[in-house]
Amino acid sequence: MSDKGHLLRVLGIVFGLAAVVGSVVGQGILRAPGVVAQASESPWILVALWVLGGILAAFAALPFAELGAALPSAGGVVAFAGRAFGPKARLATAFTMLLMLISALAGVAIVAGEFLVRLGVGGGRFGPGALATFMLVLFFIVNAPGTRMSGTVQILFSATKGVVLMALAAALFSQPGVAQPATPIDLAPQGWLGFATAMLVIVGAYNGWGDVVVYGEEIENPGKQVPRAIFGGILGVTLLYVAVNLALLHRLTPAEMAVSEFAAADAAGTVFGGTGDLIFTLFGLLSISAICSLMMMTISRITYDSAREGILPSYFATVTPRGTPLRAMSLVVVGSAAFLWSGTYLALSSTSTSLSQAIFVLVALCAMRLRITEPGLGRPFKVPYFWPLMSLLLLLDAVTLAVFVAQDPYYALLGFGLVAVLSGGYWLLARLGGAKQAKDLT
Repeated sequence: MSDKGHLLRVLGIVFGLAAVVGSVVGQGILRAPGVVAQASESPWILVALWVLGGILAAFAALPFAELGAALPSAGGVVAFAGRAFGPKARLATAFTMLLMLISALAGVAIVAGEFLVRLGVGGGRFGPGALATFMLVLFFIVNAPGTRMSGTVQILFSATKGVVLMALAAALFSQPGVAQPATPIDLAPQGWLGFATAMLVIVGAYNGWGDVVVYGEEIENPGKQVPRAIFGGILGVTLLYVAVNLALLHRLTPAEMAVSEFAAADAAGTVFGGTGDLIFTLFGLLSISAICSLMMMTISRITYDSAREGILPSYFATVTPRGTPLRAMSLVVVGSAAFLWSGTYLALSSTSTSLSQAIFVLVALCAMRLRITEPGLGRPFKVPYFWPLMSLLLLLDAVTLAVFVAQDPYYALLGFGLVAVLSGGYWLLARLGGAKQAKDLT
């Protein structure tokens, strides 16, 4: 592929950490504390739940860290599936990831457009769809100059998000603490169901750390830096989330948080007054913009790898001299805009919960299979106590997947069915055309 260029190994550990923080920290930390507060009236139990969420995220990240260090590839999970289970698994995983992520990017862009409308951008002449398309084009332009520029932008975005949230926590702590209720508190007003619901919300607020494995071909010394970025990023996010929740509980009681749709905005309103809503609208736009930019980087790498492996046309398997898979990124923008304007991203986003959880199951299975089929594979990071821990993780992932499917069986089955139809249709058409990749799938 030398005539088509190649990705450049110019990203460091700072970018890796920024990618994890940038992928994870978003509106979840503004909305989730209110939902979590419904589980208990004890501030310390609520904080403990957020700490537990960080521990569970680190636990779930173990196979990602092992495989990301051992098999650094722009395909990320797609490459893991291909190595462990063969080309057919790679094909299905590629369609799963691209469908989920490109439609998700459309959803993120439309949220950014809504924030811009709320801020009065365009003077009412443009709706969320037009402004969302503008955001897609804007971040295409931002990421086009090269990998170093893209990495720097993401570092700045993530650092700014962290600084804003820490400034919020500091501002809340600077005010007098809320008076504790005189009546005895209820440790579990909704019983175990309340805790289960709270943990599902918390786990969702931590999701996104796995995207960093896509940059394995661009991060310097991925064998060491990919695991450090994953676990260091999760630790940083956990500390940030705990600090924010402690600050919220300093100004609001759990009961007040439980009835709030945006607890962080309500707490900020006690400090900043009427400007609190503006502050959080700006923070929401900042968070969504950071995620939009990073998603464009991430999806373009998976698209490039899929073209390189023959799943997509080889036209998209090119890289500019500065390391940007520009043609792949163009396809991502066009695809996201198509999902956005057709409205199909709404339906696809409903299928993503179960599909995303299925990816966690898949990665655990990949790590287990490769331990059997390739015991001699160089693993710079090895999961300790591999079989007991991976067996427990696989069980937890499978149970969570079953819960998600049971909660919304229509969209869960729709998502899996769509991936099966696309993969099967691709394979059939390739066989009829005598394509090389079809022969590889037999």
